[in-house]
Amino acid sequence: MKSAFSLVMVIVLAAVIAHADFTTAPPQDNPNGSSELSKLMREMQDYTNRAKAGLKTNAKPEPYPVAFDKIHSAKITDGMSKSDYYGSFADLYVMSVKNYAKSGKSNRVETYNNMVSACLACHSQHCPGPVPVIKKMMWSPK
Repeated sequence: MKSAFSLVMVIVLAAVIAHADFTTAPPQDNPNGSSELSKLMREMQDYTNRAKAGLKTNAKPEPYPVAFDKIHSAKITDGMSKSDYYGSFADLYVMSVKNYAKSGKSNRVETYNNMVSACLACHSQHCPGPVPVIKKMMWSPK
């Protein structure tokens, strides 16, 4: 009886493996796959995370990454679309990053939070998945 059960389990397991779909699922932190725009936004997130770390040490901001200009033309995730307001949100984001990149000590925190707010404004209307992560990027000195 025990060996018959084992044989059945092996056959069931073999059938499952034979019919399994072994395609790679998107990672949890990128559930919609990797479009050109999502990759660009990951670069933007990295820039913002470095900027926040720099606020803690009072470091001078990194220069504006010219690659961010691709926000207007980067291919979006299949099945998604850009609203009529996307271009305005993108312009606001680019302007806010440029303002942060050239900020002085006196307005660095304000320009950093404006940059994060630009992300939040857009993602509140388009692709809201990252909103909780973006909210955590806001800086409030303690």
